[in-house]
Parts: sequence; structure tokens; C-alpha cells
Amino acid sequence: MYGEKHDLRHEFPEYEKEIHHLKMNNNHFARFFKEYDDIDDELMRIQQEIETPADNYVDGLKKERLFYKDEMYFMILKHRRKQHIKAIKKTKKRLKKMAKK
Repeated sequence: MYGEKHDLRHEFPEYEKEIHHLKMNNNHFARFFKEYDDIDDELMRIQQEIETPADNYVDGLKKERLFYKDEMYFMILKHRRKQHIKAIKKTKKRLKKMAKK
């Protein structure tokens, strides 16, 4: 759609906290985030007809943006799973202590 935002905050609003954390603490994610953002900005300029490249170039950009989006989505899910596992372990440890008392 013309002028549609595809930045990660619009694509994954439910993961805003995880995206921020990974951007600040994971260099690999931060690099992918920047690449994704740069490609999205370029595609926005193309949609607004500020730039007019060939169709196959635009298709390549869209595929590249999708690759970065998929990779970052899996990084987000992996981070969320790790946080969930940590919380479970912490709860188990706390419950063990309570059971011993």
C-alpha cells in the first residue's frame, strides 16, 4: 500500500520492549535493524516517487527487507523464550526455598 509504514514498531507492536532491549544489547540485531530501516526508508522514497528505480531492483529490496524482518522476528522470539525460561527457573528456585522452610 502507498506510504504504508513497515518499520518494526508497526510490524510487531507487541514486541516493542524486546525490540528496544535487543537494539541496545545485541550488536547483530542492531545491525540488522539498521539495514532493515535503511531499506524501508528507501522503499518509502520509491513509493513516494522521489526515486524511480527499475522494478527488479524494487523487488530485490522488498525481498531483502523481508529477510531482515524474518531474521529479527526469530531473534525476538528467541530472546523472549530465554526470558521466559529465566523466569521459570527463578520461580522454581523461590518455590524450593519456600518448601524447605
